Amino acid sequence: MDEKAMTHLTILTKNGIFSFLGLVRAQMVVDADGNNKPVTGVIKHDPREGQPFLKQFDTSNEAIRNYQEAISTSIERGWNVVYQGIPLHG
Repeated sequence: MDEKAMTHLTILTKNGIFSFLGLVRAQMVVDADGNNKPVTGVIKHDPREGQPFLKQFDTSNEAIRNYQEAISTSIERGWNVVYQGIPLHG
């Protein structure tokens, strides 16, 4: 996985349902003066669960490990990966 990529996306399918996992790195504004801090997190969206879920991590390595474990767990539960990489535009 490219450490410099701002977003990494995995699209999964099972029984005609699509879901996605995303690894994101961004700057989050933390106060009224516009100060920000880097945030690394994993986003999960399963349409059966309603809203997407974001879990933030203290380090990029921790987020990457969690993202990869989530993909492995999904595959073990019968999901198929249909795309894995950076988001495509267009």
